[in-house]
Amino acid sequence: MSAETAAAPGTIDCPRCGRTVAPEQDWCLACGAAARTRVAPTPNWRLPVALLGLLVALAGIALAVAFVRITDSRDTPSQTITTTAPAVTPPAATAPATAAPVTPPAATQPPAATPPGVQPAPGSTPPGG
Repeated sequence: MSAETAAAPGTIDCPRCGRTVAPEQDWCLACGAAARTRVAPTPNWRLPVALLGLLVALAGIALAVAFVRITDSRDTPSQTITTTAPAVTPPAATAPATAAPVTPPAATQPPAATPPGVQPAPGSTPPGG
């Protein structure tokens, strides 16, 4: 036998480190890379995550607009309660009543209040009176 041994049928070199991988091996024993197994790439999650983010943002905006419309008092009329009194019919007149002439009471004004601690001078009129 020569110094170089022929590679056994079915052996391959590791794509990462270049060591020989036996036919029954799927993974390189030296570096752990997949030699015969095809590793599926991770799916592209950017588009689904972006769409989900857009959907959440639109739902948040719709919720905020609904909240503002519900709580805004300028859009709705004020909540006033109006009641109407039943119509009262006057009693039938039996005889005209004569009333004594009413004289209006004399217009009197209460004396102006003086600030506390201030005494008016004797014989003077308080201000405003």
